[in-house]
Amino acid sequence: MNRFSIVKKISCWAGYCLFAVYSSYLTAKSVAMSFELTQVWAVFVFVFIVALMAGYCLSTVIGEMQNCFNPSKSKFILGLLGFLLFWGVSFATNVHYMFMSNEGLKVINSELGIYKNYVERTVQDSKNGIKEKEAADIALCESSVQNLAGNFERECQSSVRYGFGDRAIGYLKDIEGYFARTAGKFGDQYTYEHSIFDEDKDKGDRGKTGAREVMALKEKYKIRIAENLLRRESVIRDYYKRMIPQIKDMDLIRQFINDSLYVVDIPQITEIATPDVYYQFSKVQLTNNVFHRLDKDVQTAIRQQMKENKAENVDDSDEGRYRSYPSSRMFSTFNVWDDMLHGRLPNDMKLLGWILFSLIIDIIAYVLRIMAR
Repeated sequence: MNRFSIVKKISCWAGYCLFAVYSSYLTAKSVAMSFELTQVWAVFVFVFIVALMAGYCLSTVIGEMQNCFNPSKSKFILGLLGFLLFWGVSFATNVHYMFMSNEGLKVINSELGIYKNYVERTVQDSKNGIKEKEAADIALCESSVQNLAGNFERECQSSVRYGFGDRAIGYLKDIEGYFARTAGKFGDQYTYEHSIFDEDKDKGDRGKTGAREVMALKEKYKIRIAENLLRRESVIRDYYKRMIPQIKDMDLIRQFINDSLYVVDIPQITEIATPDVYYQFSKVQLTNNVFHRLDKDVQTAIRQQMKENKAENVDDSDEGRYRSYPSSRMFSTFNVWDDMLHGRLPNDMKLLGWILFSLIIDIIAYVLRIMAR
């Protein structure tokens, strides 16, 4: 082997190792964030060995393809499978890390903006008058029930002649249905089914006629309707009482977002702009210090707000996309690729450019590895 060949071989090996180190670093960072590992350098060493194994497997495949005398199918197949496995892991995680590098700041700012707007709107709405909302909800409940009860009372007049039957009972069921449908808004855990008319206990009332009997039934069920209404009004009052300490907590969160995160953290993150600081900010500040301090109902509402619902002037292909991509999903290789393959990434987020970039890097690296044989 002449000097030129030696220099060429060493240069190609050095170039391949350089690309392998770069790729392994990206993969180690991606894997560490996906699995929440702290020993990044231990992961890097392992991944670098995997990268060298991928190069060895590719070299084995090329060698068997060039072996015209006694090629081994088993070596070729095992080498090809090993290369695809090792390279596939490296490729997917490299794309993921570059995606975080490019989109991370936008994701962080968008998510923080949603928290800020929701908290500020909730605090402002609450300060504008909990009592007014409480009174309005009670008045709405009373008027809705009274309207439905009016249908029942009018039907009782007909029941004097034709009998207390399905229509009268149907109106009672409508009132039960109203209470059941609106229970979730106030966290009402009571089961309203059969609370006014029970098919088993009250079946003897069906078909009764005569003014005295029907009027007695009317008063009987009016009392049950009133009991349910009083129960719901009590639930509404308790609901708004629970909101008072929540509002104080929300106001503290609002101050924390405006006075700390936007004034101190975001400028620092913008200046550093690496996936590491995005990850720390998301885990510590966004998740622990903001999101987990919110009420469960508020967390659910924010998650729903971040998800793209079917809206006017939105193509069918956009249904199910995220309006704002959650930072909690961004730091997982599996989630990012799954969302891309299922069309859940926001329209302004694309992986294609980073896929092509990673492919170019890998092609250069493995060409160098082949040339170093």
